[in-house]
Amino acid sequence: MSDMSTTASFTLRDLNRQPAKILAAVRKFGSAEIRTRAGEVFTMASKSTRNRRAKRFDLRGHFEAIWEKQRAAGYVPPRREEFDEERFNRIIAGEA
Repeated sequence: MSDMSTTASFTLRDLNRQPAKILAAVRKFGSAEIRTRAGEVFTMASKSTRNRRAKRFDLRGHFEAIWEKQRAAGYVPPRREEFDEERFNRIIAGEA
C-alpha cells in the first residue's frame, strides 16, 4: 500500500487476502485503488463518501452565518491596530 493522502493503492492479491485492510483504507481515505497484474486499475469507494463529495459545502457562507450571529449577540471583534502578536504567541505557548 502506498502512503498517499487521498487514495490508497493495493493489489488484487491484497483484496483476496486482506479485504478488511482495504475496507479500512476506504473508510480512512474515501477510496482505494486496486491494481491487477495486467495493469488494470479499479477504484473502490463507499457510496456514502461519494454522496458527501457530490454536495459542495459553502465554507464562506457558513462562517458568514456564524459571524452574523456573533454580531447580533453584541460581539465586537478587536481592531487590527489593537492586536498584540507577542502576547497572542505567549498565550498559544501557554506562557501567559
